[in-house]
Amino acid sequence: MSESKEERVSRLLNEGLEHYGMGEVAKAILVWEEVLVLEPKSADAVDYIRTADRRKHPRPPKNAAGSGDAAIRSIAEEAQTLIQAEGFEEALDLLRSAAEAQPTSLEIQANLELVRSRLYRRYRERVGDLEQVAVLNADPNAITKFNLPSDAGFMLSMIDGATSVEDLISLSGVDAFEALRLLQGLLDTGIVVLKA
Repeated sequence: MSESKEERVSRLLNEGLEHYGMGEVAKAILVWEEVLVLEPKSADAVDYIRTADRRKHPRPPKNAAGSGDAAIRSIAEEAQTLIQAEGFEEALDLLRSAAEAQPTSLEIQANLELVRSRLYRRYRERVGDLEQVAVLNADPNAITKFNLPSDAGFMLSMIDGATSVEDLISLSGVDAFEALRLLQGLLDTGIVVLKA
């Protein structure tokens, strides 16, 4: 099955973000220029190229950055160090907090997407066959001792011993990455196991 134009544009935008997150600015710009060939009015591609071009050719700051900007920059640098050391879980938490503070930062968004894609692959490998069924492996009365976040509690409430992992992901109401992350947390704690 061939890719639709929209799927290809989306894939290329994300591919460019991955290159950008790895510091491969020139490659990112080339990929985003390919998007503009497919969709000349892509505001995302134009914005990404403009931002990446500033990184390739930095302009002197008009005034000193505020302490908040310096703190976010420090968090982003720490996350980059964690990414290089493959500490993706820790980097994800840092990048999410940085993205909340600076939601328009292309660099933070690119690194966040890079970390999500690496973790998604890791979760998929750990889970394996999506046709497996998630089964509760703990006393329901003892689950409260785990102090689960509400979204993990919701995922747990859907585990009935008959629903496949694939269906849990679909029914969870969150994207596949978040659903797999929640499930992986439940598997890591031993609350849930997978059965063929």
